[in-house]
Amino acid sequence: MAEIPRHRLGEVERKTLTLHTLKALGECRNLQLISFMAETDIMNYFDLQTALYDLRDLGQVVRTPQVADDLYQVTPAGEEALHLLLDRVPDSLVQRVNQAAPAFRARFNEEREKSARIAHEGQNEYHVVMELVEQRMPLMRIDLSLPTAELAARFRDRWTGAAQDIYDFIIGRLAGEETL
Repeated sequence: MAEIPRHRLGEVERKTLTLHTLKALGECRNLQLISFMAETDIMNYFDLQTALYDLRDLGQVVRTPQVADDLYQVTPAGEEALHLLLDRVPDSLVQRVNQAAPAFRARFNEEREKSARIAHEGQNEYHVVMELVEQRMPLMRIDLSLPTAELAARFRDRWTGAAQDIYDFIIGRLAGEETL
């Protein structure tokens, strides 16, 4: 049996919903925005990217290139458009964004503060680059060369839970305040 097609939002609704989502989440990376839209079943990848492109052209969002991704945030012109057009978006979608945003915002802040990524450098060399940032100020960056993708993935995946302890250990050790 064929699936009944879902109602597809029009161009104005997609742009307005994208603005509302960015406003609710605060500045976020493109991949984070894609994740939010997909996990909440609000908008597909292609509609989101088209909306972001159009909103950038209109000056309603600003894109800041970053390592391996772009950071997006709403401009004053975008806030004005959102104020004028939000009533065009189905209330159920606005409520879905409003309900999901706090948990995602906390998750995204954690990802920004404790990030880790893997770069493949040659046949048997993987770099895991781990960073700790506080209030947009980089506190520490570690680039480790590892022999396997599995080991690099393990380091990347454990970074979030261990970052603060590792930072505290290094600072304490270098300051001569370590306790053994």
